[in-house]
Amino acid sequence: MEVVFEAAVGTVKTCLPRALGRIEPVDEQTCRLVGSTSNPYWYAEMLAGTSAPYRIVAGAEVQRAARAIGRRLLEAAGDS
Repeated sequence: MEVVFEAAVGTVKTCLPRALGRIEPVDEQTCRLVGSTSNPYWYAEMLAGTSAPYRIVAGAEVQRAARAIGRRLLEAAGDS
């Protein structure tokens, strides 16, 4: 699985638990998280807690979990 953040490595490292995987720089303002999980929903929840914009570029199970969490949050806010 791979997640790209529009933030510097130092910023992202302070927001995510180490258990998610390895965070490496792409450039000064972008970094990538490479990891794996047996619990995609938990992983997506951890990603959602970050303030930096990100894209899940690889990891279909985590992408599906992120969509489900997004729908749940929209419904909670009264949007559909």
